[in-house]
Amino acid sequence: MKFKVKYATRTGEILQRVVEAPSSKEIDPLFRSEGFFVLSIDKASNEKKGIEIKIESLILFNQELLALLRAGIPLLQSLELLKDHGRDTNLRDSLKKIIQDIKEGSSFSEAISHQGIYPPVYQSNVVAGEKSGSLPRVLARWLRFQKFAQSSKRKILEALFYPAFLVIVLFLTIGVILNVVLPRFADFYSGGDIELPWVTRGLLSLASFFQSTFILQIFLLLGFVLLVRWLVTTHSGQIRGEKLLLKIPRLGSLYRMYHSSVFCRTLGVLLSGGLPVVQSLEIVTQTCPSPKLQQRLSVITEEVRSGAPLHETISSSNVVDPLASEMIRVGETSSALPEMLDHVADFFDQEIEKATVAVTNLIGPVLIVFMGIVVLGLLLAVYVPLFNASNVIR
Repeated sequence: MKFKVKYATRTGEILQRVVEAPSSKEIDPLFRSEGFFVLSIDKASNEKKGIEIKIESLILFNQELLALLRAGIPLLQSLELLKDHGRDTNLRDSLKKIIQDIKEGSSFSEAISHQGIYPPVYQSNVVAGEKSGSLPRVLARWLRFQKFAQSSKRKILEALFYPAFLVIVLFLTIGVILNVVLPRFADFYSGGDIELPWVTRGLLSLASFFQSTFILQIFLLLGFVLLVRWLVTTHSGQIRGEKLLLKIPRLGSLYRMYHSSVFCRTLGVLLSGGLPVVQSLEIVTQTCPSPKLQQRLSVITEEVRSGAPLHETISSSNVVDPLASEMIRVGETSSALPEMLDHVADFFDQEIEKATVAVTNLIGPVLIVFMGIVVLGLLLAVYVPLFNASNVIR
C-alpha cells in the first residue's frame, strides 16, 4: 500500500514523499531512523482517486493562470476568475475545492495535493514555486516542458501512423485473398482437368484451410488483441514487453534513448524549480513509464539518500544512456546540473526525431513494394493455370 508522508528534516524543511508499506504504523519508525519527523500520513492520491486531470486541460489552465499572475493579480483572485473556464468538468470541480481550501488557510500546493488528481511532477513544481517565491517562473518552465513533451509525442505518433496503416491494409488484403478469392478458384479448378503448378496447389490448400478455420481465426485475433492489451495495461505485461523491445537491435536503443530523455528533462525541471535531488528522484520514479527504469531508480534514490553522488549511482546502474551519465557528472562538478540535463535531453530528442523520420521514410516504400510483390505473386499463382489452359485449348 502506498502512503503520502509529509515530514520535516533536521534543518526544518518540510517535504513530502510517497512510500510503500504494509500499514501506516510502520512508516513513523522508518522515518525516525533516518532522522526525520513525520507530520502527516495519508493514502497516496492514486489510490484515493480513479481519475486524473487531462494534461491538455492542465496546460491550458496554467497558461491562463500564468498570464493573470504576471499581470499582478493575486493567486486566489486568479483562481476565482478561472474556476468556471474550460470544458474539463473534473478541473472545474477541483478548482472550486482548491479555492475553498485556500480560503480555509491551506497553501496552493496543499490544496492541490488534497485533490489527488494532479500529476506528481506538477504538484512538486507548485511546491518549489511557493517555497522559492517564484511561482510564475516555475509554472512557465513547467509549461515549456509539457509543450515540448506533447509536441515530441505528437510527432512520433504522426510518423508511425502511415507505416501502421500500411501494415493493416496488407493484412486485410491477404486475409481477403485467402478467405474469399482463393476458395472460389479452388472450386473452379476442382471441376476440371487442369494441371496445377505446385505453388498454386499449395495456395489453394492454404486457402481451403483458412476457409475451414474462419472461426478459429476470429478467436486467434481476439487472443492477439487481449495479449496486446495485457502487454500495455498490466505491470507484468509491461515488464515482459519492455524486455522484448530492448532485445530488438535498433528499436531497443531508441526506446532506451527516449526514456533517458524523459528522465533527464523531468529531473532537470524539478531541480530547476528548487527541489532537492532526493525528492526529485522520488517524483521521477513515481512518474516513470518504464518498469525497468522505475525499479532501478528506486535503488538509485536510496543510494543518493545515503550520500552517494548521483552520477556514480546512475553510471554503475546502467539505467540511462552513457552520454546522460557523463553529462550528469559534468553538471554535478560544475554545479549546473539542471542545465546539463536540459542539454542532453535536447540532444536525445533530436536523435530520436531523426531516427524516427529515417525509419518511417524507409518503411513506407518497403511495405508498398512488399505488398505489391505478395499480391502479384498470389494473383499470378491463381491466373497462370488459366492462361496455360487457354493456350492448350487453342
